[in-house]
Amino acid sequence: MFGVGVTPEERKQQAAIQRRQRLEAERKQRIFNPKQRLIGLDTDALKLQIEEKRRREEHERQLDEAYAQETNRQQMLYNELQSRIQNDRRRVFEDLQSFRKECQKYEDRREFELNDPKQLSYPARIHDDDARCGLSSMQKFEGEDLGDRRRLIEKAQQKNAWLEAQIREREQNRKEYEAVERLWEQQQREHSLRAIELATAEECARRTVQFETANYNLALANEAAEKRKLEKLADEEANLAHQLNMYNSELLTETTDVTHVNGPFRTTKTRFKGLTPEQVKIIKEEQLRQIMDNARRKESDRQYEESWSKMQRRFAVATTILDKELDDRRRDVKVETTHTNMELAREQRLRQEYLNRVLYRNSCSEDFFEQFNTSTR
Repeated sequence: MFGVGVTPEERKQQAAIQRRQRLEAERKQRIFNPKQRLIGLDTDALKLQIEEKRRREEHERQLDEAYAQETNRQQMLYNELQSRIQNDRRRVFEDLQSFRKECQKYEDRREFELNDPKQLSYPARIHDDDARCGLSSMQKFEGEDLGDRRRLIEKAQQKNAWLEAQIREREQNRKEYEAVERLWEQQQREHSLRAIELATAEECARRTVQFETANYNLALANEAAEKRKLEKLADEEANLAHQLNMYNSELLTETTDVTHVNGPFRTTKTRFKGLTPEQVKIIKEEQLRQIMDNARRKESDRQYEESWSKMQRRFAVATTILDKELDDRRRDVKVETTHTNMELAREQRLRQEYLNRVLYRNSCSEDFFEQFNTSTR
């Protein structure tokens, strides 16, 4: 109750002072920023550009992710197919090597006894299955061995076992090959269906264009045919009329009087058979008169050209004299201007020296410039 506190009036004054200080600081930022003061900011346009850029980047990111997923899927499929092919090749190679190792031994060859290095260390024949009894041993002949039946049975069993193993191996290879082929055919069917759809759409569009073009060309052809038909009928009628006129003309009937048909000085061209001597004389006289008129006109033109050339020469001489006088005047003005400029330059130099050496000897410090632009008022 007896303590010293801040009255409501003081709080209001303090709040008003803080508000004026804040507004003054904002005003300084606006006024002392020439770009914002003169041009301003279009916040709506900036927000719209930011939103468009964000949408474009999101769309590009989605496209990149879709492309990356499709690329990974294709790469995985390719790797799987390559792995299967490598496994098949490796298994075939291993089976081939195993078959060679087990069934194609060096000592099982027919000519092994010829190349056997231990042949001389073997004892003589003991029984029919003796390995030393070869083709050239002269110890056993065909059909004289004791275990013929058992040997044939074992050979047949071994052959059957080999055939069954080959059948199983071939069946397994066929199944794996069919699986790969089915996968490849499925992809090919998808691509083929897509290509068929595109080809069908293109074919429909092409047929529509061809149908419209055919209709338009048919209409043009019909119009041209009708026009040719009408022209042909008109030509036939004109030819028929011309033939009738020629048959009934006075030219073919050899009528000699072809003048004074349409007047005293008019003749018909279709019945004209030449000029008379009087007409030829009149024409020659008229040609001679025209030649004389052309000669007089050429002489008049020549005299006019000569007078015009003389006048142009006089004008050229006068122009040259006038240009020379103008050049002399320009040169005099230029010399006078040069002298005047030199005098003005000398006066300006003296005035500048007076200002720099006498009037403005003291330079302004940084404190002088810092007292400006400290407030917006």
